[in-house]
Amino acid sequence: YEYNTATVNQSVGNTVALPSTFTVGGSASAEGFLKLSTDGNYLTMFGYNAAVGSAAPSGTAPATVNRVVARIDMSGNVDTTTKLTDSTGSARSAISTDGNGIWVTTSSGGSRYTTFGSTTTSVGLVGGNLRVAGISGGQLYISTAAAGVLGVATVGTGLPTTTGQTVTELSGMPTTGTHSSYDFFFKDANTLYVADDASSAANGGGIQKWTLSAGTWTLSYTLLNNGTTTTGCRGLTGLVDGSGNVELFATTTAATANTLIEVTDTGVNTSVFTVLATAPTGDAFRGVAFLTPVPEPSCFALAGLGLLALAASRRSRR
Repeated sequence: YEYNTATVNQSVGNTVALPSTFTVGGSASAEGFLKLSTDGNYLTMFGYNAAVGSAAPSGTAPATVNRVVARIDMSGNVDTTTKLTDSTGSARSAISTDGNGIWVTTSSGGSRYTTFGSTTTSVGLVGGNLRVAGISGGQLYISTAAAGVLGVATVGTGLPTTTGQTVTELSGMPTTGTHSSYDFFFKDANTLYVADDASSAANGGGIQKWTLSAGTWTLSYTLLNNGTTTTGCRGLTGLVDGSGNVELFATTTAATANTLIEVTDTGVNTSVFTVLATAPTGDAFRGVAFLTPVPEPSCFALAGLGLLALAASRRSRR
C-alpha cells in the first residue's frame, strides 16, 4: 500500500500486486518487513515461494518451499527470481545496497548473503534468531531479542559477504530484560531510533531514542510511552525535516488497532503521534519505507512525498 505523508486517516492508497506464489506469514509479527535499498532504487522484502493462504510455510524446509526475496523497482515491477533453498526458519527481512547484493535475516538461519537471481545457494554470515536487517554508513546491522542481544547489533565489519562473522551488540544496549526490538532507523552516526513492540510501559515499548557518546549508546527516552501506557511498534523509518527534527513513521502492533503512524521527535518524549492509516480488515501492517518523489507519476508515487506501507494479508494478497 502507498500513502501520502500529508494526509491523516487515509483509505487505501495505490497498491502494488505481489505474485500469487509469493507470501509471508499473515499472523507472524516478525515477517513482512519492507526495506529500501541504500541507493534508493529498490524495495525488498523476504517471503516464501508458496501460494497465498498456505499454512505455516516457515515450517517447511527451504528446499521444498524456497525462501524468496521480492525486489520491487520504482515503476512497481516485482521480481521474485531470487529463490533460496538453504535459508532455514522464518523469512524476516531483506536489505540491499543496489538491488544486486542482498542480505537476509531469518528466525533460525541467522543472516545470509546472496545475489539477485540466485536460486540454489547463499552464504551464511552468522547463525541465530534474527529479526530485521539494515544498512547505515556502510555497515550491516540487525535487530534481535534472543541470545543475550535485546537491541541492535553489527554483523561483522562493513558489508560482509563471507562466513564466520560475529554479531556484536551496540555498546550500552540491553542484554537482559524484556526489550523486544524490531525495525530501526539511524538519523546519523550518533542517533538511533528502535521500534519496540512491548505492550507494557515498564518494558520499554514504543520508539526508543538512543544516542552515542564516548563509544557507548544511551537510551535518551522512549516516544509513545508516557510511563503509564505504551504504543508498541514494529516497522519504522524516518527522515530529517528542515528544522533538524526527525519525522518518524511506524507500524503499530495489532493491540493498538495496527495503524500506520507519524510522530516528530522534537527533543522531548512527549510528542504525540498522528494516525495516517488503519490496516483494512483482514490485513496487518508490518513494514514501512519512505520514498522520495519521482519525476513522473507511477503506481509508486503520489503527488508530493510518498510513504509506502506493506500489508501482509491473511486472506488475500494486495
